[in-house]
Amino acid sequence: MVNSDALNPAVRRVQLGIILRLLRERAELKPKDVAPKLGWYVAKVTKLEKGDVTISLPEIDRLIELYGVEGEEAEKVRRLGSEARKRDRPSRVPDWGQTYVALETAAAEIKVYDGELIPGMLQTEDYARAVLSLSVANTADEIEARVAERLQRGERLHTNEPPSLWVVLGEAALHREVGGRNLLCAQLQHLVRIGRLRHVTIQVLPFRSGEHIALGTSFTLIHLADPVATFAYLEGLTDADYLDRPGHTAVYREVFDKLRVTALGDRESTTMLKRRIEELT
Repeated sequence: MVNSDALNPAVRRVQLGIILRLLRERAELKPKDVAPKLGWYVAKVTKLEKGDVTISLPEIDRLIELYGVEGEEAEKVRRLGSEARKRDRPSRVPDWGQTYVALETAAAEIKVYDGELIPGMLQTEDYARAVLSLSVANTADEIEARVAERLQRGERLHTNEPPSLWVVLGEAALHREVGGRNLLCAQLQHLVRIGRLRHVTIQVLPFRSGEHIALGTSFTLIHLADPVATFAYLEGLTDADYLDRPGHTAVYREVFDKLRVTALGDRESTTMLKRRIEELT
């Protein structure tokens, strides 16, 4: 059963962009070689391959011809191009975050390291509201809409085809009283429940581990199965970076592997979560 959210235009734009980049590279062309052929600026090629813009079906046909694509492969590109041009559903996610939501929706595997905050996909409604209420740019109604969207993202863990999720949390996330003691307690109880799902692994990186390779940096690794691609996502206050070159993603994969080795095992992590819940009650 295919998750209907995976068919939304934002997801299709990302998938189309990845495929077009791979086809361009296979044809041994650079963006500067492609842009003049379609009367574009070079930046438009880059934006298209990042999933930031859409193009017309005649332009897709021109790219298919330029890249030497034929048969079923060409039809797949045309189909994605058509679906990518459909109107997006309204979203309260910031423009720079919509690509991440699209990637997360289409992901087969997600790996997250956060030193002091529970990741959005695992947040309870109250915890999400407490975090999002700190925004200086959103109204109360917009905050509520974003809370709802965040909860909807978490629901994907309970679908028939959920992603594999592996989270390494800094111990600080268990102590930062976002929304107060009772709210944090409920959030940690939620983590224990989610951690029982067969496709979810939650590990805690304890304070006693001292300095580590990702100190001061939180990141997310997203792996797509179709088309095959991996992204490292780093979020700031007003924008985000999406790194997809092998030289970058390989570093983040290695860092995550080192973090999960350094962190407590999943059973020890659950024990620490339960101990912290007892302290909060």
